[in-house]
Amino acid sequence: MRSDRLQRLIELKERLMEEKEKILERHIRERDNIIINIEMLDNEVEKNYHDLCTRCLDDSEFASIRDYIEYLGQLKISALAVKHNLEKRIAAVRHELYEMLKEIKVLNTLKEKIAFADRRAENKKLQKLIDEIALRSDSRKT
Repeated sequence: MRSDRLQRLIELKERLMEEKEKILERHIRERDNIIINIEMLDNEVEKNYHDLCTRCLDDSEFASIRDYIEYLGQLKISALAVKHNLEKRIAAVRHELYEMLKEIKVLNTLKEKIAFADRRAENKKLQKLIDEIALRSDSRKT
């Protein structure tokens, strides 16, 4: 009976782990998309900076490209902040998964110990029954 409860608890923890793994995968995909966006922003900044340095620009073109490069820099900073927050969340979810795995391992060990104790108790009952039968058969012979 006790091992049945433990088994249900283990199954519940495993389902929770599956949900956490899905969350982890979603966060990793989001982080990867942000990394791709950061790379695209870097390429765009580099391209515009190259235009700024190589082309002959009038004041308005120069100002608009400079402002655009600053805007891209701000976008990159905010994307890096989001990436950093996602990496924190990924680390937290991984830690939770690790702790859940440890809990499941402890519960499995406990379940095995309970099953062993139950088998031992059952063996003692059987041995006692066998001893009683042997005593009865000895008392009938005498």
